[in-house]
Amino acid sequence: MSPDDRYDDFDALLRSALQDEADTITPAGDGLSRIQQRVQQRGLRRRWMRPALALGSVAALAVIGIGAAVVVGNSGDDKVVLGDSSPTAEPSESATTTPIVAPNFPDQAVFPFTTATAEQGWEQDFANGGTTWESDPTQVATHWVQDFLDQPSVNRVVESRDDGNDKLVTLGRVLQAEGHQLFKVTTVRLTPYKNSWIVTGASDPNGFLSITSPDPGGTVITPVTVSGPAFGVDEAVKLDVRDATSATSYGSDSVSFGNGSPPWHGAVNFNRPSSPVGVLVAVDFSPADGGPSRIVAQQIRFSPAEANQPPPYFYAVKNDRVTQFASRTGQEIKYLTAQQPGGGLDDPQVYGNDVYYLQGAGTCANALMKVSTSADGSDNGDIVASPQDGYIISSYAVGDVGVSTFEVACDPARSPQARLIMTPTHGEQNLIEFKSLPPEIVGDPSYEQAGTSSTLDAFVRTGNEGYIARYVSPDKSATPDSRACAGLGPDAGLPQALESDANGDLWIALQTGSSMDVVRCGANGKPKLAFTVPGQDQPADVDVTRDGSAVLLTDDNGKVWRWDGSGNPQQLSTTVSLTHVSW
Repeated sequence: MSPDDRYDDFDALLRSALQDEADTITPAGDGLSRIQQRVQQRGLRRRWMRPALALGSVAALAVIGIGAAVVVGNSGDDKVVLGDSSPTAEPSESATTTPIVAPNFPDQAVFPFTTATAEQGWEQDFANGGTTWESDPTQVATHWVQDFLDQPSVNRVVESRDDGNDKLVTLGRVLQAEGHQLFKVTTVRLTPYKNSWIVTGASDPNGFLSITSPDPGGTVITPVTVSGPAFGVDEAVKLDVRDATSATSYGSDSVSFGNGSPPWHGAVNFNRPSSPVGVLVAVDFSPADGGPSRIVAQQIRFSPAEANQPPPYFYAVKNDRVTQFASRTGQEIKYLTAQQPGGGLDDPQVYGNDVYYLQGAGTCANALMKVSTSADGSDNGDIVASPQDGYIISSYAVGDVGVSTFEVACDPARSPQARLIMTPTHGEQNLIEFKSLPPEIVGDPSYEQAGTSSTLDAFVRTGNEGYIARYVSPDKSATPDSRACAGLGPDAGLPQALESDANGDLWIALQTGSSMDVVRCGANGKPKLAFTVPGQDQPADVDVTRDGSAVLLTDDNGKVWRWDGSGNPQQLSTTVSLTHVSW
């Protein structure tokens, strides 16, 4: 008999005793089948465990013996009940099965899903023969970097390794210069969730480029300040705020550093996101061929849209070039137009995706121009309208229905001294002559309801006073009887600038002598004060968003204020004087 075989007889005795006890118990419901299933799943134990089991069995038999003695010692109705002895009661699920707990959805998910709900939708498609690349970490990483981060040259899988439950997929590219060597560009981290692999970030495989602020998964507003440790001698990093699951960039900027510089930082202004989750990407470029040499990325979350969130940019003229500015800070972002001989750019107005402006062309000559808001600084602009010889365009209005220009004669002896030309997109032009000045139009006129109406509102100075006139084709009067904002009296102040919004409200900047007041005048013609800037400044321009939620105001000294729909306006810290701004 071997040392292990000596326990076989004892095992048989133990099984017999347990069987006799079990025969006295009738499991309720499906309890018997569950017990049998659990016994089968356990299988046979290894022989080397039997001594320990035998010792445990002795203790179990002692407990059974005590229990049996208690039962025998109790008379008739004195029953010992262990648990629920009802014949209809079923054993609890927790006592018979171990639930399968699904892992939590990754908090810093970036791609291809940002929510468990979105992933579940793919799971259903996956089960019915849908796309499968989402289940392959290498394909997910490659697809994300090439197609969604817009880096198609990073097309080589250098290595893939495990990091706990995560996968680290390192991608690279071939240098398009002497040597054509393959080098690592980015290491993508992927976390498993059910049948999918989800990108949760990317790092520099060489450990140089990194982002220290904002934190991964942090909530940001525009402009977002991005920083990280400096390295190298002459680095140029592009910062990009992107949508997480579409190839959409909301805004980008570049930062240069190196040669022992302190930690780098840059500010990125971005457009209002269409989804709550995005990705912040930093790309360092190779001086050898200009392609990406390092890519890092992390999840960011966008602050919920404010009720009166202003547009991210406004436009003005700096250094005789149409320039884009950050609306929260007044910081210059980029030039839209190229430097023009003679300069003379003035009065920018945004309409749609274009910025309109006046450009001088020598003595007593200018033109109304436009340039796309996406221009890169090399554009010369396109001509929209030119004045008649001997006149210059002093102000204008742009809308869906057409363009109106107010032209003033260069020769004070010329007649008429000024002309208002209303040129509709469809229909006949309406020419209104101003025989002498005054009366004259001060500031830019504005189409009512943001250009959907052919009616034009303008402040007409008649001498020391004036009123807001309403010009309607084919009326030829320079001083029409029809008035906009009829409830605005002379005691309110002197209008200096105006603009309408899409709601049909007219916004008017007034000079009172002790403040600049901006009032909002609705269809009932009654003005209501929106905000006040104390002081003796004179308004130069006012510009309102299409929905009327935010306003820009400038004075004749070039200071700029932004009002976000409530409270006091904020003066922006612009580095140059800006008398005309638009968003």
